[in-house]
Amino acid sequence: MKRLNVRYGSWLPSKEADEASLPFSTLDPLMGDHYNLYYEPEMLFELGSAFRIFATEAVTFSIQQALAHTIMGALLAGLAFPLALTKLGYIVDNPWANALDRSRLAGLILADTLMNRNLGARPITLVGYSLGARVIFFCLLELARVKAFGLVENVALFGTPVSGTKAEWKECTTIVSGRFVNGYATNDWLLGFLFRTSTAGLGNIAGLRPLSHIEGNRVQNLDCTDLVTGHLSYRSSMPKLLKRAGFVVTSEELPVKEKDNKASLEEVRLQLAQNNRQCCS
Repeated sequence: MKRLNVRYGSWLPSKEADEASLPFSTLDPLMGDHYNLYYEPEMLFELGSAFRIFATEAVTFSIQQALAHTIMGALLAGLAFPLALTKLGYIVDNPWANALDRSRLAGLILADTLMNRNLGARPITLVGYSLGARVIFFCLLELARVKAFGLVENVALFGTPVSGTKAEWKECTTIVSGRFVNGYATNDWLLGFLFRTSTAGLGNIAGLRPLSHIEGNRVQNLDCTDLVTGHLSYRSSMPKLLKRAGFVVTSEELPVKEKDNKASLEEVRLQLAQNNRQCCS
């Protein structure tokens, strides 16, 4: 019986349906049948646009480097964010808050879909990054609530924007019969910034830290810090991340379309950095 792999992405650079599946396009067909769930395209495109504005027009290349390599530890220790960033929070805060709520609702819908066997009665692997990982988290919580065991075989989450409790994560692991992978990056300053007002604290966010002391030791924590430069790079780094998590991929390289987008974004960053240096000189 062929395994069914259900993939959930996150923000979108455009409203085209194939953008949602692009980060997972190098998964080998030998891994089973692949389904990509395309949800809330307008909202995810709006979030993607907000992220791009924040990354290119609001934050210079030099500030990003400083945040990734020197300030992240201070942020996780509870110190204040740079004032320049705090003033720019309005660019992403509302789209991000909407996306968090919609992803929770999408998780409940996914749970209902799995329980109704709409995808057939086959071993299911759930894979997601960023908001897609959040969808899966709430899906698992709902399945645990109704004791719907035997539906999900494996789970792989990357950069999960969830500050769940140990009890909630334990509930999630009870639903998964096979591997439960949590991919995190300690240098993800953007994820830390987006959760800066969280009362739970940054230390509880799965995408920033390993999930430790979860009863049963079911979680396989995967340090992805060397593969991602921040939250925005999860999308383009998925082939390498999937391979590290044990998936078979046909290539570790990005599809050409994504490479072009990444190159264009980097050109904008460099141009902005150059303009800032000229203005300050």
